[in-house]
Amino acid sequence: MTQAPMDRAAGAAPHSGRAAEGRGFDEALAEARRSVRWLAGALAVFVVALLLARLRASLLWLAAAPLLFAAIELFTLGRTLGRLSAARRAEAHAQAARTAAAEAENQAKSRFLAEMSHELRTPLNAVIGFSEVMAQEVLGPHANAAYRDYAQDIHASGRHLLALADDILDLARIETGHRQVLETAVNLGALAQDCAHMMRLGAAERDITLIVTLNARPRLWADERAVRQMVLNLMANAVKFTPAGGTVELFVDSDAEGAPFCAVEDNGPGLADAELPLALSAHHRESRLDPASGQGAGLGLAIVRALAQMHEARLDLTERATGGTRATLSFPASRALAAAEGTTPTPLLAAE
Repeated sequence: MTQAPMDRAAGAAPHSGRAAEGRGFDEALAEARRSVRWLAGALAVFVVALLLARLRASLLWLAAAPLLFAAIELFTLGRTLGRLSAARRAEAHAQAARTAAAEAENQAKSRFLAEMSHELRTPLNAVIGFSEVMAQEVLGPHANAAYRDYAQDIHASGRHLLALADDILDLARIETGHRQVLETAVNLGALAQDCAHMMRLGAAERDITLIVTLNARPRLWADERAVRQMVLNLMANAVKFTPAGGTVELFVDSDAEGAPFCAVEDNGPGLADAELPLALSAHHRESRLDPASGQGAGLGLAIVRALAQMHEARLDLTERATGGTRATLSFPASRALAAAEGTTPTPLLAAE
């Protein structure tokens, strides 16, 4: 009965502490401003008293009172400024403590996800292996053909869960700083063609045409495995949300400053207005817009964003005027290497 009020009180404690700190600082600031106004008034009275003393020397004693008052206000102002400085330091320390606590909580969450994903892999591999043996009837035919279908479903579900565990583990490694970047010279055009070839069968199953357009063949200094993963994730996301008979096109080029970039365009349902500009957080597009397959942990774009940040790159998602979505992965010009020329578009059909 009293648990909920206690939880609310516990949750409100940090906020009330920050509010008290804010009130203390505001009160000290108001007092300092008041002291400055009184000090200015006392000095003005002192100047008037001096002017009167020039007219009549016997009135010089009138300057003593505002001078004494100004000295008292100056002392008060010094103490108030000390309180202001202490309040500012306390606020800075509290903010640093809150930031450290948030970072520690995020690190703990990432470690938990990494450990959970690692623990899931062992039983999932066993499920996948045994279900494949049963689906292929390695030890003999099933008495009931439905068992083979069930084993195939178990095998497909196990592989899907394993892919999700791999995504969670990969994202946790990136967030905890355990993902190492091994940078080499990468031919972005050749890598794009390899990624399109890897996606060819998946696109063909959904009757989707893949097109690779190499307006340039830029080379950049980056982690080839990470760049490949980013391009594959963007292409897989585009294929997932493109209806049958649609088209997914991968562009590779360099901008006017020589910065290499690649873009993936699809003619799927596109993004809702509420999703632009895209926050690129987990469980964003993939978890909402794939009712056909029901797949997607919502981590693909989050992994791309994290890997892009490791390369000082930027991921932008925009809605195309003709329908669909354009995902652009832009690398900084400082990572560009000497690029080979090439302007011939290279179509790659999914049916091939």
